[in-house]
Order: sequence, then structure tokens, then C-alpha cells
Amino acid sequence: MLPHYQILGNNIRRLRVGMKLTQERLAEDADLALRYIQEIEAGEKGPSLAALLRIRKVLRCRWDNLLAKL
Repeated sequence: MLPHYQILGNNIRRLRVGMKLTQERLAEDADLALRYIQEIEAGEKGPSLAALLRIRKVLRCRWDNLLAKL
């Protein structure tokens, strides 16, 4: 696990919870596997750029909110 993966995962989780979305709903709306979302939020994997674009679209957030503290 790399520190920046953990930070990004925490940012995604914070934004998702703020929108009252479950991991399942985020995965479904972003057309990504639930396990992939779980691994990203846990800091086990870094998302591809394509996945990050999909996640950002669902979370309706600015890049600086998504990438804060990286």
C-alpha cells in the first residue's frame, strides 16, 4: 500500500459518505466492480485514470477535492 493510494482512498470515501452513497451504489453508478471500489478506498489499489474520471463524475466533485493532500 502506497501512502498516496491511502490518501486518495480516504478522499473518495469521505466524498461518497458525504453524498450518502454506499460503495455498492458508487460502483454501480460508475460502472466499476464493487471489489475495485473497496480496494481503492482501502488504499490497496490506485484507480486508473478512466476509473477516476467515472468516480469523479458520480461524486460530482472538483479535482482539488478528490486529490486533496496528495
